[in-house]
Amino acid sequence: MALDLLDLEIVWGRLQSFVDEAALRMVKSSFSSIIREGKDYCIMLLNRNGDSIVQSSGSIPAFFGTMPRTVKAMLAKYPIEAWSPGDVVCTNDPWLGAGHLQDVNIAAPVIAAGRVIGFVGVIAHMADIGGRGFVPDSKEIYEEGLRLPILRLRRGGQRNTDIEDIIRENVRLSTLVLGDIDGMVAATGYVTRRVLGLVASAGVDLDLVSSQIHGLCETALRSAIRKLPDGVYRNQIQVEAGEEDLTICIACHIDGDALRVDYAGSSPQTTTRAINCALGYTFSYSAYAAKCLLAPEIPINDGTFRPLAVTAPERSIVNCAAPMPVTARNLVGHYLPAAIYGALARAIPERVVAECGSPRPMISLNGHHPDGSRYSSTLFLHGGMGASAAMDGPPCIAFPTNSAAAPTEILELTTPILVEEKELLTDSGGAGRHRGGSGQRIVIRSRSDIPINASILGQRLRHRAAGLLGGQSGTATSARLNGKIEPRLFVQLKMQRGDVMEVCSPGGGGYGDPAERDPAAAVQDIAGGYASGT
Repeated sequence: MALDLLDLEIVWGRLQSFVDEAALRMVKSSFSSIIREGKDYCIMLLNRNGDSIVQSSGSIPAFFGTMPRTVKAMLAKYPIEAWSPGDVVCTNDPWLGAGHLQDVNIAAPVIAAGRVIGFVGVIAHMADIGGRGFVPDSKEIYEEGLRLPILRLRRGGQRNTDIEDIIRENVRLSTLVLGDIDGMVAATGYVTRRVLGLVASAGVDLDLVSSQIHGLCETALRSAIRKLPDGVYRNQIQVEAGEEDLTICIACHIDGDALRVDYAGSSPQTTTRAINCALGYTFSYSAYAAKCLLAPEIPINDGTFRPLAVTAPERSIVNCAAPMPVTARNLVGHYLPAAIYGALARAIPERVVAECGSPRPMISLNGHHPDGSRYSSTLFLHGGMGASAAMDGPPCIAFPTNSAAAPTEILELTTPILVEEKELLTDSGGAGRHRGGSGQRIVIRSRSDIPINASILGQRLRHRAAGLLGGQSGTATSARLNGKIEPRLFVQLKMQRGDVMEVCSPGGGGYGDPAERDPAAAVQDIAGGYASGT
C-alpha cells in the first residue's frame, strides 16, 4: 500500500537525516582538508536497482548523476545475489565513476531478512592518487595516478589487504588516503544501521518509498518542462585549452514534457590538456543545471532525471574515451550549465542567469617538509555568480559545484605558505540592471626552503563570463608569480622561499541594460566595495 504524502514526507526526511548525519561523522573523522574543509564528497542512499533516493545535503552536484551509474556498473560485475553484509566494493575508474581518478567511489549493500533492499554509496576526493599529481597537462590517464577497476574492498566486513597494499605503495599521502577510505566505509555502516532500524521499527518498504519519490519528482519536472515552448535552442561556448580554443556546442530539444541536451558539434577530445569529460560527468552537470532552472524546489534523485536525456558525440571533450587525460575535467564540465542557460535564454529569459565566474581557479600545492613528510593542499578561488532578472549575482560562489574554500588558518597550518591578502575584487562583476557577482584576489607567499610544486588550473583568461540582455561581462581570471603575469593557467610552477603568487578569480556576467540600474543600488555597490564608481 502506498504511503500518503504526509507519511512519505516523514520517511523521506528520516532518510535524508541518515545520510546527513553520516556526512557529518565522515567530515569530523576525515584525514584530509579537501574532505574536512572542502566538502568534496557525497553520501547517497540508493534502491536495490542502483537508483538514487537521497544524498547528503552538502554534496558535490556532479556526484548526483555519477553514483547511480557507478552502482549499476558494480551490479553488472557483482550480481545482487553475490552481495553479503559487510561487503564494500570500490572503483575510481573515471568512466565508471565521477570523472577523474581523484574521486574514489564505494558502495555497500543494505540487507534485511537476507534480501538486498538498497545500497549506500560514498564518493570522496582523495588527497593524492599517485602519478604526476593534480596537474593539468597530462597526455593520458596513465600519467594521472592509480586506476582501480571495480574491486571488493571489504568482503563480509574483512579488509582486502591486497588492495590496501597497492594503494599504500602508489600514493604519496597513504595515511591520509587510507584513513579517508576507512571513514567512507564507516559512513556506509552508519547509514545501513539507521535504515535497517527504520525498516524494523516502522515497517518501511524501501522499494515502495523510492518508487513513490521517483514518481512524484518525475511528474514535477515533466510539468515544469511542459510549460516551456517546444523547439530547439542552441548555444556555443569557447573553452580555453592553453593557447588554443575548444568549443562546446549545445542544442536543447524541448518536446512536450521531455528535454534532451545534445552536444553534437563539440570539439574532439584532446591530449594537450587534461580537461576531457567522461559522459557520466557531462550528464550530471547537464541534468543538475536543468533541474536547478526548471524545478529548484523538488528533491534530486533518479526520478528527477527521467525526463532528461543527454547525448554527446563519442571521442569529444564531453564524451571522451580511455585513455584520455581527465584530471581537470571540471575546466570543461563547469561550463555546461552556462551553455544550457545561454541556450534557454531565448525560451525563458526571466528564469536564467548570466554566465558565472566558473570554472573557478584552483591552486594545487604539494611538496614535502624538512622532516620528509609530504603535504598536499588545494585552494578553490570561487568566482562571481551571474546576475538574473531577479537579483544581483552573489560574490565568490562555487556554482555549479558545491565545494567550500578551506580557511586560511588551515592552509597555513598544513602547507608552508603565508596568505598575505584575500579580498573581493572591486569592479569585477559585470555591469547591468543587475550586477554580476564579484570575484576575489588571493596573494600567497612561500615559506618553504624546499621548492613547492604549484599547479594553477583555471579558465576565462580570454573568454570572460558573458552578460545577458545587455548586461556586461565580468572580469577575466589572472595570475602572477613575483609580479610577472602568467599567460597560461595550465602549468606547474616551482615556488621558492619568498616567491609570491597572486591569483584573481573571474567576475560574473551582468543582466540587463546598466542604464536601468537603480541609483540606490549603485550607491550601495560603492559603499560595499563591489564597485568604484569610476
